[in-house]
Amino acid sequence: MRVDPDRGIWKIIFQEALRKPMFKPINLFIHIIVQVGGWALLSAAFLVTYDVITRKLLNISIAGADEISGYVFAISTACAYSYALLTRANIRIDFIYNKLSIKIQRILDALSMVLTAGFLAVICYFAFGLVSDAIEYSSKSITPLQTPLAIPQTIWFAALCFALFTAIVLTVMSFTALLKSDYNRVNELIGIPSLDEEIQAELHGGEDPSQSEKHLSGKG
Repeated sequence: MRVDPDRGIWKIIFQEALRKPMFKPINLFIHIIVQVGGWALLSAAFLVTYDVITRKLLNISIAGADEISGYVFAISTACAYSYALLTRANIRIDFIYNKLSIKIQRILDALSMVLTAGFLAVICYFAFGLVSDAIEYSSKSITPLQTPLAIPQTIWFAALCFALFTAIVLTVMSFTALLKSDYNRVNELIGIPSLDEEIQAELHGGEDPSQSEKHLSGKG
């Protein structure tokens, strides 16, 4: 993706999200939350840095800086799961995978997404128990901030649930393509990016080349 300095960052986000071959509102939401999570994480880093400097030089500490950064890190990480699935950025071991036939590779891709969705479902199940306990017992952090734990935990849980939703959507779409023997489509959705695709992604500023406008339009 070539970034024009005259274009706003949010305009770029919207345009890139709407070009993806998945359900457009989902793409748009994923791109927004990953940007918000990234900026929140960067802000938390500045907050902790400021706290360390003022504590060292002025003997002044910002109460709860580490606590806030912990919440931000957990939430932003959960937000990034959906984006990782969407852009096929999740790491997989492909030593044996690359030696298999295309059909077997696509079947394994689909099965891996089923297992991913199952793993996220287990995480969401236990996260729900944690959040429900925090709400039921009005739990607060044992810190000077006395933060009601239900607030950050609910946001964290919602991000995990959306990651699960993204995995389910990708699973359904990939199995639909698999039943039609559309192996290229399965690869675009959930396959392991090839070395050439990773190189092209770096050349295009991190954009998944399989999701490019030229590819989606069927040109070239």
